[in-house]
Amino acid sequence: MAGLPSDSLLCVSDGSRGTDPAYETARAGYNETGAVPYFLRPVEQIEAYCDGLEPVEPGVASVPLWRTDGEGTPKPIGRHGGLARKP
Repeated sequence: MAGLPSDSLLCVSDGSRGTDPAYETARAGYNETGAVPYFLRPVEQIEAYCDGLEPVEPGVASVPLWRTDGEGTPKPIGRHGGLARKP
């Protein structure tokens, strides 16, 4: 972000560890296929990408909870994301 002007936005989304056992099981199965391994990150690491930036509400959250349409109750999944603005 250092080279970007003020008001630039960072959008981040990544698989999160410790939040969705089914997602972690699926990821483990994928890693056993011999494909390039995919490693889940702790939510705190995903949040750290936004350090020094101004988070856009609701901040870093499980992706289905980030912006809801007000209909139904979305369930959290093992993927967290957020948007933050450079001051």
